[in-house]
Amino acid sequence: MIVHNTRCGHDGQPYADGLCTRCVVRARVHGLLSREDDDVPRLHPLAQCLTTSEQPRSVIHWLQRSGAARLLARLVVERAEVTHELLDTLPQDPHTRYIRELLVTVGILPRRHEALERIRLWIDKTVAALPPHQARIVRPFAEWHVLKTARRAVARGRYTAGSASNDRMEIRHTIEFLTWLDTGSLALADVTQHDFDRWLSETSSSRRRGITPFIRWAGARRLSRQLDLAPCKSGNPSQFLDEDEMNAQLHRCLNDDTLPLEVRITGSLIRLYALSAARISELTVDGFCQDETGSYFTFGNEPVLLPPKLAQLIEEQIAPRRISLFIPTAEDDPGFLFPGNPASRPRSAHSVRNLLKQHGLLTLAARNTAMIAMISDMPPKVVSDLLGLSPDTTTQWAEYLQDSWADYLAAKTGFIGECEC
Repeated sequence: MIVHNTRCGHDGQPYADGLCTRCVVRARVHGLLSREDDDVPRLHPLAQCLTTSEQPRSVIHWLQRSGAARLLARLVVERAEVTHELLDTLPQDPHTRYIRELLVTVGILPRRHEALERIRLWIDKTVAALPPHQARIVRPFAEWHVLKTARRAVARGRYTAGSASNDRMEIRHTIEFLTWLDTGSLALADVTQHDFDRWLSETSSSRRRGITPFIRWAGARRLSRQLDLAPCKSGNPSQFLDEDEMNAQLHRCLNDDTLPLEVRITGSLIRLYALSAARISELTVDGFCQDETGSYFTFGNEPVLLPPKLAQLIEEQIAPRRISLFIPTAEDDPGFLFPGNPASRPRSAHSVRNLLKQHGLLTLAARNTAMIAMISDMPPKVVSDLLGLSPDTTTQWAEYLQDSWADYLAAKTGFIGECEC
């Protein structure tokens, strides 16, 4: 039923109390972002964003049901000055993260490197819960080594959520080691090589790798003796696809229109360029470019030529840039190729892997197979530059390939010798 809107004067379908959706949004946003005596000038950009949204019904739904909206209302009522520092004191749950991203996007808060800031908050919370004698060791290690290394990685644009996860693992393993010392009434300064070897024998290879930075740091600062770390070689890759299966999966990713677009692109990137899910989640649209010679994507230091079909899929992904409900794209938005929610954050690596798994496209075997193919065709340094991998990683793959080929030749020679005897 078309009626005359009693507030804005336009004709249309009423939503509530004779008002259209936009008038309802204006009224409810004013109620959300105003105190009893006045409004909050600092939040005017947010009010403007909400009231001018092209999806007023989505805004109404968010105001009614979102925990983030309730959190924002509470902060307004409490007359809190909404800053990054204030939000850091709140539980770091999805509601707090959403409010932070919303305020950053509309320009109320400055953008910061969230992966770095989250690990900093996690360190503060974790160290605060430790016994004092452990905290006196863990805090300097976390602040002077872990965070310092993380900040250098941020400056190079190479610090991701995955990097932060690895940093948390190092600190957790450090705490586990110190707790193990406590059970044996051992001080860190008194640990002998025999003690350390005993701990190594009782722990997993992942913990051995995770404790390495701390042991080196403590030894360099004479907090402990110089302890030798037994070589902890990670197992060689064992999961691969045969050539027919690899080609069939790649053909499916490039040509199967029944697969979601994100699945087709991520599956192709893994099978063509051995990219990890974590690396894929961090890709931004400015890495994609086209000229008269073809379409390219920069994964590392040099642009990589894309197959025409994959380039077409990426164009389709970039074209309708997703806007998260009513949040506009900020001028400094990184433009992730696979945006999350809100779109100013990337889709998580875990989500990428799960999405592929749902469609029968596992990542590890395909990535291992693609890496072997690239290392077979190009020198490790070239692969490192193209994919943005460390030279150590590509060199290890080259050594693995060389060892595997040597084993194959040895086995083949031995077999021939037996036949000729």
